[in-house]
Amino acid sequence: MRPLFSAETRRRQQENDPKWHVKAILQAICTFLAFIALILFAAATAVTNKYYNLLHGDWSDWMPLFPVLISLIYNPVSFSLRLRRHGKPIHPGWDVGFHLLIWVLGVPSIVLSVGWGWFWWWQPVLYRYNNGYIPCYGWNFWSEPCQPAIYTAGKLEIAANVFLGLLM
Repeated sequence: MRPLFSAETRRRQQENDPKWHVKAILQAICTFLAFIALILFAAATAVTNKYYNLLHGDWSDWMPLFPVLISLIYNPVSFSLRLRRHGKPIHPGWDVGFHLLIWVLGVPSIVLSVGWGWFWWWQPVLYRYNNGYIPCYGWNFWSEPCQPAIYTAGKLEIAANVFLGLLM
């Protein structure tokens, strides 16, 4: 099996940046986390569209997609640029700028997504008839047997926000 980097590229990378192995591994992990977060936010948006007839999903589901997409695009491009440049370093301003952009977009996205998430509507069943019937009006309206879609969307939102937080 042929190595991914040539011997010359590995030598240049080691001279220019002794921590390039760690950076490459972290970029691969960030790409994987961004891909998982993208899938989870897209699934939450699909659930919201299906059950609540919103045109483009809940804004708290698609707003966090911006930092996720930036990370999903930037990390593989940065890695491939290192390969194409045969170990020549990329200006650190690019790395700092893109990571700062991900943070500037990611922190408000997480705060707003958590603040307006579907999971704030969750409540237990408060009233049940003796025969087990659960009336879906009044006190029980937002319970899981009456509104299962908000529980599905809320679980997806929580998982996606966890992955976005790990990404940052």
